[in-house]
Amino acid sequence: MNAHNADRAGSLLITFAVILLFASLPIGIFIVTFIHQSIYIDKSQWFFDSPMSSYITMVSILLIIPVLLIIIAVYLFKTDESRKRSLNVFIASIFTLLIMAAGGYLSIDNYYYMDKDGLYYDELWKLEQTVYPWDRITEMKQVNKKEAGTLTPDKLIFTYDNEKIELPLSPKLRNEVDPVIDYIENTKGIELVMEIITIDEE
Repeated sequence: MNAHNADRAGSLLITFAVILLFASLPIGIFIVTFIHQSIYIDKSQWFFDSPMSSYITMVSILLIIPVLLIIIAVYLFKTDESRKRSLNVFIASIFTLLIMAAGGYLSIDNYYYMDKDGLYYDELWKLEQTVYPWDRITEMKQVNKKEAGTLTPDKLIFTYDNEKIELPLSPKLRNEVDPVIDYIENTKGIELVMEIITIDEE
């Protein structure tokens, strides 16, 4: 790669990096949503959702890439040794691809869903999903926050002996969780406990 081509490649990398910096948020959300809806969702599931950590990880990966591209571009501008430059750019490109692949996989493989058998949760740093059968559930609680006279649903907690699974009560979960609660109450005999946490105003 001669100096002219290196400068041109560096300019293109910086341009692409700037575009990706601004587009990483919508692209990251789109990728996670599209793949989960296309591959992971099944008709037998009562509820499926992607934790916030899934989106944050994907967006973070997309933000790391332009930083690495800018570093590569600066290196291209400052280095004159063609052979050494090409080898280092190749190594940096492989490193970038590995980061993308690892982070992208962890992000996509981060989800939870519920069906008639239990709660399935694949956490961000685990490579396999954990199954929490409804037969082992010992308590089910909804926590609501009360602030300035307004009561807001906050989270749903499923307790399995000493282990608690906390799910944020997003609008989607609030709209789709009724079949789950009804099934647990009617079939397993575990009643939903309501807890109100009052937030003091200063």
